[in-house]
Amino acid sequence: MQRQISAFPESRILVSSHRFLEEARRFQNLEKEIGRIESLARKLAFDYYIDSRLSLGKRLIVDKEPLEPIAFPLRDYEKFIINVRKIIPRAKILFAIRDPLATIWSMSRRTWGESLTEPQRRRFTLDEYIEDWNMCAELVLENCAAPNVYIVQFGRLINDPANESKRIFDFLGIRGGALFEPRETNEINFDNKEREKILTAVAGQVEKLRMKGIKDLS
Repeated sequence: MQRQISAFPESRILVSSHRFLEEARRFQNLEKEIGRIESLARKLAFDYYIDSRLSLGKRLIVDKEPLEPIAFPLRDYEKFIINVRKIIPRAKILFAIRDPLATIWSMSRRTWGESLTEPQRRRFTLDEYIEDWNMCAELVLENCAAPNVYIVQFGRLINDPANESKRIFDFLGIRGGALFEPRETNEINFDNKEREKILTAVAGQVEKLRMKGIKDLS
């Protein structure tokens, strides 16, 4: 069954199509024809996928797109999700969410911007990483009850990979897929002051997630 799946990790075509729609809406004449513009954006994305040799004979396209400040400098994550649904109305969307300490540590360890045509390598402040996690958590909260949405809780995936893999496969309509195999994660080395700052700043969102049943984050 996996041979029927075409994977596009970080293709950026959906980001570009999203930007195209947002730019078109700035102009009155294009806004008046937004249905036609959305069709053009849909054709752009599907032509990109279909023209790839990876898509030959495949019935399911999976595109992984991290919500991060280089691809989305305005951090317009909710607009992106709205536009993805307009471009691909039948899309099934998985939101993956992980413990804030681990997520922010991972973000702080990498340099951002290397995927750009003209690389603008940069790092962000701890406050910016915290803000980003909180915004993504808010997106999960806003969409967790929406149709065609599944929330992948990192703790479930690591601690119970077989059952969580099956839940994801059922959501996507995949049969016979390979189960997720956890790998060792990096050690978190924030000092006590940084750790306390993060936990204090994310406490509200963590509690809201818990109230929605989203609590297996690590």
